[in-house]
Amino acid sequence: MFTAHSQASSPADARRLAAAYLDAHCPGADAEAVQIVVSELVTNAVRHTPEGTWSLVLRLEEGQLILEITDDSPELPTPRPDPPLDGRGGLGLGLVEKLSDHTAVAPTARGKTITAWWKLPTGHHAERPDSER
Repeated sequence: MFTAHSQASSPADARRLAAAYLDAHCPGADAEAVQIVVSELVTNAVRHTPEGTWSLVLRLEEGQLILEITDDSPELPTPRPDPPLDGRGGLGLGLVEKLSDHTAVAPTARGKTITAWWKLPTGHHAERPDSER
């Protein structure tokens, strides 16, 4: 598991950390899809929170890769059936839903958490022991 915070990372840093985590712990995951989801969710957290505060957690659990982005904005994202293609947003949640196996949005005491899950191929569902890293 790893956690990144806005105080120490940018969206690009979060993508790099996610790629390194996937390479070390779940090589069967779709790294490109996960990095796009990380990029979309972190960018949205930066865009929609007063100070761009967010945290990212990636972990393996019961044969799944779980990604959680928590931010301090109480505004819940809503998918747009026909988002404008004018560069002002509206595509992120739809991309996240298409690139992951399952998504959920949950309010928290200070904002919200958006979670995306991917089922991992058989044999890639647990972290490798330290001796194999």
